[in-house]
Amino acid sequence: MTHPPYRFLDRGPDIAEFFAAVHAEPVLALDLEADSLHHYPEKICLVQISTPSETAILDPLAAPEVLDGLESVLADPAVRKIVHGGDYDVRLLKRERGGTVRNLFDTMIAAQLTGRERFGLAALLEEHFGVVLDKRYQRADWSRRPLGPELLSYAAGDTAHLHALSGRLAAELSALGRLAWAEEEFRLLERIEPGAPKKPWCLDVKGAGRLAPRQLARLQALLETRDELARTWDRPPFMVLGNQTLIDWAQAPPASRRDLVQTSGASRAVLERVADRALEALERAAGVPEQECPQPEPSRRTVLSASEASRLARLRAVREETARRLGLAAGLLVNGATLEKLAREGAAGAAGLLKDWQAEALGAPFQQALE
Repeated sequence: MTHPPYRFLDRGPDIAEFFAAVHAEPVLALDLEADSLHHYPEKICLVQISTPSETAILDPLAAPEVLDGLESVLADPAVRKIVHGGDYDVRLLKRERGGTVRNLFDTMIAAQLTGRERFGLAALLEEHFGVVLDKRYQRADWSRRPLGPELLSYAAGDTAHLHALSGRLAAELSALGRLAWAEEEFRLLERIEPGAPKKPWCLDVKGAGRLAPRQLARLQALLETRDELARTWDRPPFMVLGNQTLIDWAQAPPASRRDLVQTSGASRAVLERVADRALEALERAAGVPEQECPQPEPSRRTVLSASEASRLARLRAVREETARRLGLAAGLLVNGATLEKLAREGAAGAAGLLKDWQAEALGAPFQQALE
């Protein structure tokens, strides 16, 4: 395990000075630490930024201006930002701050496009530099203060090696003729938005598709109550009650408080605390008029025609052969859902379903299979 040097900044003047300096850097490595496993709603607790020569750990809980400086850096197209698996970070930042993100390089995406099967940061750092990351702190509560030196050292390790790693991966991609493929994926990553949950929320819960409208009304009421309790307790919703418990209650509502607190698969102490609120939610759902109950979404799956099934088989064959030749995962090349849409729509409806790099990689054989 390595312990890269770092500076810890939690005072406004030091942070302002730091951001004034890093805007002159052409390339920065970035990472965030949040507390989604421990609190609700989640928040950004640390920001790690590495230049080619140093690593700084900034504390937005002590100095909120950290996020102002970060937002400015992210929007600056002249500064290249290296991240690893940046999807979550981009969504979290945009949810908290809005704004724009420009000029990303994601080392996880780059590693996937080289054909690696192991593309987590720990695996890549060990492969390239012999660095072994300490995994003990992956589930740490980053909102706790003070943070010990072992936690700060762990956080510094997430960005300290990204400059060197991105250089090696970019060189590999360039040699493979795939650097433009990665750049297209980086631009798509920059445009990701957090998105609003469906209304009603119950339609997003795995397993809700088999519920009847009245059962969905119960599930929706229970989800709303769980969300209120999670905010009150400052605890992630899954640590209040699991989705399966709520689905079970939606299908077969407990007849009494005693029945509810005897529910299996949940903590008795938690059930005691939520019992009254859960029963109120179920009673509220019972009063929802039938026509106002959530309606299950109709299945979008239809049986393929014989010609569509034949086209799908041809497309799969081309995908598998191309993936084998390029050394890429078939699902990365084009996923199954897109493949089925292409089979249904054929060449005439293919526009916009494939990214430019996918169309280039699959080439004429794929187009012929479509037609």
